[in-house]
Amino acid sequence: MKRLIAMFAAGVLLCVCGAARADRSSSLHRKGHNVLVGLDTEFSVPLGNYSDVNSVGAGAIVTGELPLLDAVSATARVGFQAHADRTIAGLGSHVHAIPFLLGARYNVSGDRQGIFGAFELGMFDLMSSVDRRAGGGAITTTTSNDVRFGMGVGVGLQQDRWSLRVNVHTQDVSNFGSSVVLTGGIGCQFASF
Repeated sequence: MKRLIAMFAAGVLLCVCGAARADRSSSLHRKGHNVLVGLDTEFSVPLGNYSDVNSVGAGAIVTGELPLLDAVSATARVGFQAHADRTIAGLGSHVHAIPFLLGARYNVSGDRQGIFGAFELGMFDLMSSVDRRAGGGAITTTTSNDVRFGMGVGVGLQQDRWSLRVNVHTQDVSNFGSSVVLTGGIGCQFASF
């Protein structure tokens, strides 16, 4: 399932970016464009206590970026992260996430290329599923859907329309140490409005 999701996300990303105009003279990063729209793939690894109930995941994130200054942009990201089951003693659990994040991005070189840093905060819609062993050995599944406030920081590398990014997010600030996820992925900005 993880491979299928990753292959699907990579295929969508390549198709979208392949359809984008390739000539550098009409680069999306020149002055005068308002909002840059893109698609990021994400691979995520839960850290600490969170890895006891959640396993690795993958997903896709739609991104929007509004350049405010040469080096600073406002960002918005929304997507889906599917996680594989963490199975212990025949019982499984996972937490899928839908992040709705707003943030800021600072480009070190000032020309929207090269190294950048990012800060984000927003809501995470966490969809949990936990198997429990009931009396008589029967297994029951309990599901829940919780919306939590989260935040994170990241660093990345931008090259023309393509970016490589690594983030650390807490998906629930009130349980900071029990909801930390390391994510990384490749992104492509394919349109501007």
